[in-house]
Amino acid sequence: MRTLPGPLRALSQTLVIIAGILLILLTLLTVADVVGRNLWDQSILGAVDISTLALVAIAFLGLAAAEIDGRHVSVDLLEMNLPTRERTTLALIRTLLLLIVGAVLSWGILGTVVSAFERSETTNGILRLATWPVKSALLAAFVLFFVVAIWNSLNEYLDMRDGKRLDDESHIVHQAQAEAQLITHTVIDREEKK
Repeated sequence: MRTLPGPLRALSQTLVIIAGILLILLTLLTVADVVGRNLWDQSILGAVDISTLALVAIAFLGLAAAEIDGRHVSVDLLEMNLPTRERTTLALIRTLLLLIVGAVLSWGILGTVVSAFERSETTNGILRLATWPVKSALLAAFVLFFVVAIWNSLNEYLDMRDGKRLDDESHIVHQAQAEAQLITHTVIDREEKK
């Protein structure tokens, strides 16, 4: 498997760091808001608006990093039992579908970003915060995610086409095997304790 270009990896890690910082700030804001309401009977002005926008950013900024590390849920029970030729064909189809879905979703999100900017769209709360910056972050996160997903899928297809044994080399396969082994040991340990 070819490694992901350094700039893409660095950008995805930067987005994860930004999401982490936003999560810490959101936690502090929420605690301060709750304390303010309980002690002084006053909440922080616009906390709901800020929290809503921050949650959207936090939820999506880590997509690409999760794809790089293979942390997304995947079930390949059927595919792993197919002959190499069929698996290679499925990898090519998956790559093409990712390309199409990524282009359509990115185009659609771009349209909402442009529309939000042109209409000066804001939140409905007290602060009336502009929504286009968060929608732009969402667009960047989706584009980066699809670039990484297409990169991984294309390289998996190329490796299969070139005859490399993915069962031995695939990071995702190794991770799935390790997780399955952990689950098996956990179940066995529980049964032995009974």
